[in-house]
Amino acid sequence: MDNKDSTLWILIALLVAVILVSGGGMMGFGMGFGAIIMVLFWGAIVWLVISLINAGTKKSEEMSESALAILKKRYARGEITKEQYLEMETELTG
Repeated sequence: MDNKDSTLWILIALLVAVILVSGGGMMGFGMGFGAIIMVLFWGAIVWLVISLINAGTKKSEEMSESALAILKKRYARGEITKEQYLEMETELTG
């Protein structure tokens, strides 16, 4: 299960818990509806933070892959020696 699935299930569980705790009657429904809106709002904030963190992680992985690709191209063109290539590859994959 990935982060999206687990976040969705947590939000659904919180929503069900709020509905069950809110009680009955008109006042309970009004308070329950406000609580649902609040849970949805905070759920959206949590989802946004998780999405931003995942996007940042993917970008850093892409950058390291592109650095290796550049290194391989430099070695293929003869710009660096085998020793330099191996040293730089070790540093990048570290």
